[in-house]
Amino acid sequence: MIPFDADSVAASITERFEQRGIAVSAGGGFAYRHDEVIVTVPPGLSEPDIDGERLGDQQPLDEGSTHVLYRVGNPLEMVDSLRKAGHQASVNHVLFGEPVYFGNPVYFGNPVYFGNPVYFGNPVYFGNPFDRSSARPADEPGSWPDRGECVGARPRVLVLDTGLSTESQLGEPAHPRLKGHAVVHPNWTTVSTASPTLDLSRIDEDEMDVDGDGFLDRQSGHGTFIAGIIRRHAPDAEIRTEGVLSSFGDGDDWDISEGLAEGLGQGEQIDVVNLSLGGYTDDDQPPPVLADAIVQARKQGAAVVAAAGNAGSCRPFWPAALSGVIGVGATYCGRRAWFSNFGPWVRACAPGVDVVSTFFDFDGAASSVAGVDPDRYDGWAMWSGTSFAAPQVAAAIAKRMCDSGLTASEAAVKVIEEGTPVEDLGMLVTSDPSGDVS
Repeated sequence: MIPFDADSVAASITERFEQRGIAVSAGGGFAYRHDEVIVTVPPGLSEPDIDGERLGDQQPLDEGSTHVLYRVGNPLEMVDSLRKAGHQASVNHVLFGEPVYFGNPVYFGNPVYFGNPVYFGNPVYFGNPFDRSSARPADEPGSWPDRGECVGARPRVLVLDTGLSTESQLGEPAHPRLKGHAVVHPNWTTVSTASPTLDLSRIDEDEMDVDGDGFLDRQSGHGTFIAGIIRRHAPDAEIRTEGVLSSFGDGDDWDISEGLAEGLGQGEQIDVVNLSLGGYTDDDQPPPVLADAIVQARKQGAAVVAAAGNAGSCRPFWPAALSGVIGVGATYCGRRAWFSNFGPWVRACAPGVDVVSTFFDFDGAASSVAGVDPDRYDGWAMWSGTSFAAPQVAAAIAKRMCDSGLTASEAAVKVIEEGTPVEDLGMLVTSDPSGDVS
């Protein structure tokens, strides 16, 4: 085991933040792209005069408002100035996948980014060092039911995450348990096929070791792991994937929204959207572009499920705290897991500790300890966090749709209504992969 050195861990994480263009507020309460601002322009009005480079625009609102992305010198000062002038403006908030980072246990925040700065997926990170993956090797769990017959069409679940590990030559998932269940869409994007301007967070392939240091990247395999949870608990679902988080675990308001729009625009109905990611904002208001993209997803009939976060806090965590989104907390032995966020905005919960699911085949650079190789994975891993509770609820909704023929919104209501109340976490949704959801 590598000794824990707080200084080296902080230096490593700082370096990764710089590489990914992530800045953190002075109090550590939120993270954002260090040089980007989003301005929302209402219909009939002109864009404000901004000293910066216009990078692009999105128009997700029915009433015709437009979100515009700019590259600027000082985003916080720019946003403050624009708001004082009466404009709608926001930094481009960074969101992360939600695993939990701790060891022995040492718990610093939402993952170990020293005070909950960014938006990550929700596994729990065990062991040292904290700047690498906390997923632990595991054996295959039992109960992998085969597909059956659905009352209506098979439900489609869209996973927005780090992507999916595939056999690129065959155009199908790499993991045997995901073949025939997860779909590789046309124009699948890998590091080698991406355009020079495409951010790593928008890679569809779930990459293992982008920085080439011999270790799994911090959230490598997160999307593949989540796809496996959905496949196990809802074997009749078709799983679709869009890459919106880098292997480091970060995405942002703008890119995640674009990924959601692309996932919804493949020409097929999406029934459930799983977002095992999230974070905080400077004003505790929803990240504006993602909030609007989720409204559009719901208008198209999708139920949206999101991880509640791992800070042990009741502070609104986005997008889980959005109205209409099913925010999902994590339980341990039927009670709130020590890391799980909580509060009236958390509508559902599911087991989130020591979850086992599909992963890479990978043998990292770490040495064996007492005959155990801590980073040799044979297709399976164990992780903890609200990231892994959320897809269980998404799968329960999909399974109910298949069994009953209900719409996604109707199935979501039934699944939550029939759960067991857990204090500050809404209703507990537990699923036996071989049987019923309760």
